[in-house]
Amino acid sequence: MASWREIEKTEAVLVRQLYDYWQSKRRGRDIPDRDDIDPAEIKPLLPNILISEVSDPPFRIRYRLVGGRITQVTGMDFTGRYLDELLPSDSENRWHDYYREARDHRVPILGAVIVPTVQGDRFRYEFGIFPLTLGGEAVRQFIAIEDYGGREPRTLQLEDKVKPWGTKP
Repeated sequence: MASWREIEKTEAVLVRQLYDYWQSKRRGRDIPDRDDIDPAEIKPLLPNILISEVSDPPFRIRYRLVGGRITQVTGMDFTGRYLDELLPSDSENRWHDYYREARDHRVPILGAVIVPTVQGDRFRYEFGIFPLTLGGEAVRQFIAIEDYGGREPRTLQLEDKVKPWGTKP
């Protein structure tokens, strides 16, 4: 997994669209508030959107909403689940680090992921994680997007590696 902060490195159209939208909602602040985000204004992006929230201590990410296209690609709806419940403990997956970086530095984290598919090939997609406040100054939520570039293969990323529901990290 590779990450960056510069939008110029991003090729994915949907990530660029959410980046522009997030920037437009800042209105002189470093990051927008969740109340500034209107789903009706980003309707074409919604199938690829994730809304998550921070709970801490310890630092954890809980998914409040998972778009339908993401559910199709990953093979499951992980709404209501914690990120650390979805990843094996020996995972080299850096999602947790990316969310923490977005929160701590109050900046979008952009990047690309290469994952195996159920067909046995490898699939690359781009993502963006955008921090949000929730009626205050602290980063409490994120709006994120995954852009599959028009392809939607079933991945092994979650399907075969997810921990059983309710397992503690």
